[in-house]
Amino acid sequence: MKYVGRKALGYGYPMPTLMVATYNDDGTVNAMNLHEATRTVEGDMALCIGEGKKTYANIVKRRAFTIALVNRKLMGAADFFGTVSGCRHPGKFEKTGLKAVGSGHVDAPIIEGSPLVIECELKELVRTDHFSTVIGAIVDVAVDESALDEAGRPDASRTDMIFYDSFSNSYVSLGEKVGRAWGEGRRFMV
Repeated sequence: MKYVGRKALGYGYPMPTLMVATYNDDGTVNAMNLHEATRTVEGDMALCIGEGKKTYANIVKRRAFTIALVNRKLMGAADFFGTVSGCRHPGKFEKTGLKAVGSGHVDAPIIEGSPLVIECELKELVRTDHFSTVIGAIVDVAVDESALDEAGRPDASRTDMIFYDSFSNSYVSLGEKVGRAWGEGRRFMV
C-alpha cells in the first residue's frame, strides 16, 4: 500500500451517475447530475445536494423529485446538467432535447430514456455545518421493460448504467458479474 493523500479520493469511489429531476416554479423541468446518493437502511433515498442548488430549492417547494439512472445514451445530457447551473440557466433541460413526462405518483418529471427511475417524496432535510442531505421516501420505481430479467426484476446488466469515477474523472460502465451476494462468504460459515 502507498499513501497518496486524501485528495486522491476526489468525490469518492465510483458511484452510479444519476439525474435528479424536479419542476421549476413555472412548470418547466430542471435536472441535475448527481452521484452522491444512496439507499438508507430504512429504504429511503439519501441525496447530498447543496442548499444553493436549484434542484434543492425545487425539492423544498414541491416536496418531490425523481432519480433517473443514466445510461450511455443519456451520458452527454447528464454531464451537461452537472456542468451548467439551473439557477443561472433555467432552460438547460430543454437545450438537451430530452423529453420528460409527469410521474404517476409524485409531483416531479420522469426523464424519458432512463432505464430505471425512482419516484420520491421529500421526507426530511438534514442540515449540518458541512453538508445537507435530502431524504426521500421511495414511492415507486419505474423500469423500462428491456431492463427486467425473466422474473420481472430489474437487472443491472441490462440497464447500460454508467458510473462516475472520480479517481480518473471519467464515466465507466458496469463490469461483469463476478459473484453472488450473500453467497460468496458461505464457505466461512462452517
